[in-house]
Amino acid sequence: MRIHGDPGRVFSRRLSKRRALFVAAGGAVTALVLVLVLALPLALTHRQDLPLERVYGDAAVSVVSRVLGGDAQNPVANDARALSTGRAAYTGSCAVCHGAKGDGRGALGRTTYPDATDFTSDAAKSKTDAQLFWIVKNGLGFTAMPAFGSQYKDAEIWAMVAYIRALQRGNASALAIPEPSVAQLATADPTVSRQTRGAAIYFALGCHLCHGPEGDAPGDLSIRGRIETEIVRKGDERGMPAYGPDLITDAELADLESYLLRFAAIPSSPD
Repeated sequence: MRIHGDPGRVFSRRLSKRRALFVAAGGAVTALVLVLVLALPLALTHRQDLPLERVYGDAAVSVVSRVLGGDAQNPVANDARALSTGRAAYTGSCAVCHGAKGDGRGALGRTTYPDATDFTSDAAKSKTDAQLFWIVKNGLGFTAMPAFGSQYKDAEIWAMVAYIRALQRGNASALAIPEPSVAQLATADPTVSRQTRGAAIYFALGCHLCHGPEGDAPGDLSIRGRIETEIVRKGDERGMPAYGPDLITDAELADLESYLLRFAAIPSSPD
């Protein structure tokens, strides 16, 4: 003889479970809304580390870059020519944040959050070449580290890694790039003429970080006496990144050429 439970109680228990699920789901949705409405906007003003935040962040970067970066060896680790390429690319694209010496004390290095990595630190030295390559190529979300995979070829990124290693060893010779004067920066005005628009593009894209404010950088980085605007689109193996139409339009490239013509006739200074 089978004794059946009270149907009313069974229904009540089922109803209670459903209510519990609805309450839990509602709580989760409410928490998510609070995070999106309150927490994320507040995160934009976050400038100081919470307890263990940096430890967690460094660990996350290490794990992701190791898993996704693989275990490839730097194919140009001992190539002197690649070191020169890496120095040029680093000078123009990295030194503004990471500093000419790789110590994280570039012009913008301490103004970002988190601040720019000190390549001479034990944490940076402990990363493999493959990890550094992956980070430079793909960048890091929620930081100021951009991805350079669309501007540099893999060989050039490996060259940058080789130069970073040289900085860590203390045997790299940084390039001394002239800084723009107030008068030179005053020539950059997007409203006056093609030449001043070109100057604005030149400084905005950071061309002066490699080539100097008037093409007067030392050595191969000097562009005085030569105009090679086609190299802007293609880049080259000497460390020049490629700038596609998404970064500089054809019209802007024409304006840039107008500015370059301003000092193209001036011969390069001897090293």
